[in-house]
Amino acid sequence: MDNRNWIEYVRQIISEHRIHTVRVCYHDNSNIQRSRFVSSRHFLDKVINENIAIPSLLFSVDSSGSVDASIGEGYKGGYPSWVLKPDLSTFSIVPYATGTARVIGDAYYGDLESIKSSPRYILRKVLEEYKKHGITVKGAFEYEFYIFKNNHDKLEPVWSGLNGQSEIKQSDMEEIFSSIMLNLTEMGAGPEVANTESGSGQFEITNSPFWGIEIADMAYYYRTSIREIINKLDLTATFMSKPIANQNGSGAHIHLSLFNEAGDNLLYDDKNKDGLSQLCRNFMGGQLQNSRALCSLVNSTINSYKRLQPYTFAPINATWGYEHRGSMIRIPASRGANTRIENRLPGADTNPYTCLASILAAGLYGIQNKLSPTEPMVLQDAYLSDSPALPRSLQEAIQELKGDSIFKDYLGEEFINDYIALREFEINRFNKHITDWEHKEYLQML
Repeated sequence: MDNRNWIEYVRQIISEHRIHTVRVCYHDNSNIQRSRFVSSRHFLDKVINENIAIPSLLFSVDSSGSVDASIGEGYKGGYPSWVLKPDLSTFSIVPYATGTARVIGDAYYGDLESIKSSPRYILRKVLEEYKKHGITVKGAFEYEFYIFKNNHDKLEPVWSGLNGQSEIKQSDMEEIFSSIMLNLTEMGAGPEVANTESGSGQFEITNSPFWGIEIADMAYYYRTSIREIINKLDLTATFMSKPIANQNGSGAHIHLSLFNEAGDNLLYDDKNKDGLSQLCRNFMGGQLQNSRALCSLVNSTINSYKRLQPYTFAPINATWGYEHRGSMIRIPASRGANTRIENRLPGADTNPYTCLASILAAGLYGIQNKLSPTEPMVLQDAYLSDSPALPRSLQEAIQELKGDSIFKDYLGEEFINDYIALREFEINRFNKHITDWEHKEYLQML
C-alpha cells in the first residue's frame, strides 16, 4: 500500500478499536525498547503525517541508562532532539492494553537524514544490498525465555525440574500459555508452537516466518508483549541469556531462507545429495568464517557469554551440521520451499535488528566472495571440534570486532564505532563492580 492507503487503514483501526493512546516505539543501540505515548488525536492530527521528537541522548546510554559522553558530540553538542517517523505498516493494536496501539518508527535528525547508528537503519541498509542481488529474506526468531514468581527474597521459577515439554508440568502452565498465545495471535504475531523448555521456569513459543524487516519488527513486538502479558499475571518474564547459573541459557535462534524474485528458495538444490545449494554453502561460509566478530554483535551483553557453554545446546565454536543442535548453524530436515538455516549463536537478549543485519551481512559477504563452510558435523561431538572457538567474553568479542573491517563496510563505520564504545563503557562499569561471588570467595578468607 502507498502512504495514503496506510493512513486510511490506521484511521480505520483507531476508530474501530476505540484507540485512545498510540505508543511510538524504537530500539536504541543498547537493545533497550523505548516509546513515547501519544494521544490518538495528536497522532492523527500531526504524528501520522510527520514525526515526533525523541532525545538524542538515549542513543548515548548503555543498558543501565548511564551516559557515554564519547558517543557523537557528547555534552558539547548539547544532545539535541531527533525525530521518529512512524512506519505505518507496523501499526498494531495492543490487545492486552485496552484502547492502546503501537507503531515502530525510524530515527532521523531534524532534517530527516537517517541516524546511521540506529539498528533499524542498518537492517534496512543490508536488506537493500540483498535486494540489489535479487534476493528477499524470509525468517523468524525462535526465542527462549524464563518466567519467575515475584518473590523478592529469591529467584523462584514458575515451574521446577528439567523435564521440558512434560504434559504434567505444562498443564499447570495453561494460563501462561493461553494468555501469551491468544494475545500474540490477536496482534498478528502468528504464534505456532508453545512448550516448556529444559530449564526450570523456561519456555519457548515459536512464531510464523515474516519477510525482510518484519522479521525484526515482529521480534520486537513478541519480546515486549510477552514481558507485558506475563507482568499482568503478577509474574516476571526475562529474555536475559543466562539468568540461572546451573540451568541452560536462553537463545534467540534465527531461521532464515533466501528467495529470488520468482519465488524460488535459493538455499535449495535438488541436484545435490543433501539438497543444499552452493549459495546456501556460501551463505553459511560467510557466517562461520566471521563468527568471532559476529558473536559480538549478536551477543551484546556480559551475561550473553555465560550461555555459550559446552553441552548446554548453545554453540562454543564455528561448526554446522544437519539437524545438529550442538553446532552454531543447524540445517533443519525440510527441503524444497522450506529449506532454511538455523543460526543458534544469538542469545535471547540480542537486539533483533542488529542481530539480523549482522548475520545477513556476514552471509552476503560469503555469497559475494564464494566462501565455503568447513565439513559438517556428522555423528561428531561439536563441543570437541577443533573449529575456531567463539569468544569467551564480551571483552574478547569486542576486540575481534575492533579488528574487523567487514562489518564496518556492511553496517557502517558510525554504527560500529558507537556500538563498540557503548559495549566498552558497559564492560568498564562491570569491571569496577564487586560481585557477591567475590564477597563469598574472599571476604572472610583473605
